[in-house]
Amino acid sequence: MPLQTELHRHLDVSARIGTLLSLTQERGLEPRSTSLEAFREKITLSHPLRDLSTVLATFELFQKVLDRPEALERVAFEVVEDCHREGTRKVELRFSPSFVSEKNSLRWEDVLAGFSSGVHRARKLYPDIEVGLLCIASRDYGTEEVDKTVEFFLRNRESFVGFDLAGNEVGFPCRLFEASFKKLRQNGARITVHAGEAAGPENIWEAIEILGAQRIGHGISAVRDPRLMGFLREKRICLEMCPTSNWLTQAVPSFEAHPLPLVLRQGISACINTDDPGVFGVSLPNEVRVCREKMGMTEAEISLAFRHAEASSFIFDR
Repeated sequence: MPLQTELHRHLDVSARIGTLLSLTQERGLEPRSTSLEAFREKITLSHPLRDLSTVLATFELFQKVLDRPEALERVAFEVVEDCHREGTRKVELRFSPSFVSEKNSLRWEDVLAGFSSGVHRARKLYPDIEVGLLCIASRDYGTEEVDKTVEFFLRNRESFVGFDLAGNEVGFPCRLFEASFKKLRQNGARITVHAGEAAGPENIWEAIEILGAQRIGHGISAVRDPRLMGFLREKRICLEMCPTSNWLTQAVPSFEAHPLPLVLRQGISACINTDDPGVFGVSLPNEVRVCREKMGMTEAEISLAFRHAEASSFIFDR
């Protein structure tokens, strides 16, 4: 198997459960008597919720504890360390400044500085892992906030390898953000977009044709459109698929119904990712086991998925 590359991992909701408990107790949000196992059972999602919006509502605790640069630095360091321990040697970590700062007074520049400091410290200790940051615009916050995020990204271009549009697609189709993304495209930014997770293939088309996406986050509904499947194959647009996440959000009804094996067998670029380890309690090796044992993927197909991730990474492509 080639060295693992992961493209879709949200830094702001990837804190270790022990770290999350410690930060929560320090802020008086959880009793000191709460055990790690009790907290894990309370926080980690192990069964599907109703839909994506229900899952997203569980992220609020992360916002409450990521309230100072030292907490951000600690989390970023540990996330990179966790990736290294999992066998990953190239990872793109994404975060939304809107999401992180929503419940505190942190400046976006301080959020970036805190996360960047943790990544830098981890890479000094683990120099054989490459790390790139993606800046997320959260569509749920509206067009003005997305435009503000684009400007933040462009001011801090050297700190990021690319830009992402995330959040619940329902009510926020890609076409709403055409003007903001035009600025990104004019400046040569590398773009990935969450699409086809909670919405149909039409939103994947919009992500590509209107926003200029070079990769697609999730892209589950692509299999419903044969013409889109052909286009993805022709243009080598990688689908960043996240098996456990896609099951927990009910983007797929079961692991057996996940389209990743079909997509790979039709010659389309796709890869394996964790999405939100802090909420879903997963690791990349865990996702590989799911692909093998529950989705019927062969070792050759798993290796192919990691080669697709390596070929599609924005790291060093600036």
